Amino acid sequence: MSLREKTISGAKWSAIATVIIISLGLVQMTWLARLVNNHEFGLLTISLVIIALADTLADFGIANSIIQRKEISQLELSTLYWLNVGLGVAVFATVFLLSDAIASVLHARELAPLIKTLSFAFIVIPHGQQFRALMQKELEFSKIGMIETASVLAGFTVTVAAAWYYPFAITAIIGYLVNTLVRTSLFSFFGRKIYRPGLHFSFKSVSSNLRFGAWLTADSLINYVNTNLSTLVLARILGASIAGGYNLAYNVAVVPPMKLNPIITRVLFPAFAKIQDDTDKLRVNFYKLLSIVGMINFPALLGLLVVSHNFVPLVFGDKWQFITPILQLLCVVGLLRAIGNPIGSLLMAKARVDISFKFNVFKTCLFIPAIVIGGHLAGALGVTLGFLLVQVVNTVLSYFVMIKPVLGASFRQYIQSLWLPFYLSIPTVVVSYLLGVALKGHLSLGLLLAAQIAAGALAFIVMLLISRNALVVEIKRQFIRLHPHPNPLP
Repeated sequence: MSLREKTISGAKWSAIATVIIISLGLVQMTWLARLVNNHEFGLLTISLVIIALADTLADFGIANSIIQRKEISQLELSTLYWLNVGLGVAVFATVFLLSDAIASVLHARELAPLIKTLSFAFIVIPHGQQFRALMQKELEFSKIGMIETASVLAGFTVTVAAAWYYPFAITAIIGYLVNTLVRTSLFSFFGRKIYRPGLHFSFKSVSSNLRFGAWLTADSLINYVNTNLSTLVLARILGASIAGGYNLAYNVAVVPPMKLNPIITRVLFPAFAKIQDDTDKLRVNFYKLLSIVGMINFPALLGLLVVSHNFVPLVFGDKWQFITPILQLLCVVGLLRAIGNPIGSLLMAKARVDISFKFNVFKTCLFIPAIVIGGHLAGALGVTLGFLLVQVVNTVLSYFVMIKPVLGASFRQYIQSLWLPFYLSIPTVVVSYLLGVALKGHLSLGLLLAAQIAAGALAFIVMLLISRNALVVEIKRQFIRLHPHPNPLP
């Protein structure tokens, strides 16, 4: 199978798995938002934000360093495996011991037992990470998708069932641990049929991996601050309930694109790595990727912005209505972050994560004061406005700082790749908005929201069908090849 065929197949299986996982996550979040009180929901989201930091440290970029390398020896793999296990134990001990101090700083002492419980995941996680990386390196996304879907389904089942009888944050955390245990067990089981780590360790043999991982980890830490500081600031200033509401909106507008985009970017990272020396080919494929990511995210997020007044009370309940303006602003944040996501795959493929790190340090210098000042002046809405302002600056500068040094001067291609999904999405926004105005008061909230979504989706599909853009035409041809007409005309 050619690289192109493997890439397309990988994208298909990743799409299926990721859509299922995102759907289960949204259902679980909605279920918990309705069952659990605002304070408990806030405690849950804050504890998961803290664990996300530990997760970044535990991997140390080792998995991606394995994928980036064209060739890697058994000695290197064994060394990286045991190094990963050691880091996991160290992170577990650190998080467990610091849990009380973290809870005290955030003015929420109920956080401590939740963080302690979550920290046990880091003893388990490292035993499956390397096997997943090796499968991804070989583009075995069907196997990865089945394993991740099964593990998420196990955690989802435990969480939903337990929350019905015991509506507290700890139920979701137990579900997360079940998810982690199942995922690691399956990756380890299938992975050991391909490769078994030996009892070998040579720190010197993995020095290049660790340099790559150090840059990647530093970059991930900066990204963590830029992503999660807002929740922690709100938790300290306004308490867990407001932080939970903000995080609920964030999980609807920003998290799905962050998980959906890797359907393409996670598959294309190893593909980009294989053509890293052909800059012209890399440039063409990168801008195609940017447009495709836009076509996935623009209509969904701009449409959500328009229907949010009906979406929030219907899906989450009246107690969360205060998050509506926050959700609208975060839709724009999510859109801007979505089109920036493919840049990470490009820089990793070229082993230039240092560029991303330096730029993100600059962005963090803007982000921290914007979030803190915004939170003190205008609460959750101020934090969101600060987040949006920094994201706009990031989007404007990202071409000059990160794309141009790697791909060369190609500003026109950059703008064209973003303009395509934007103009295709304009009818979606207009039709959804006008329908909401015209039918307000004439239909129930559920029917009105369904009509807006259906009309907006139809408008986008029509735009795709009538578009003569070369990339859109190519996508339509690929779709026809994958789904031929059952009775073609003679």
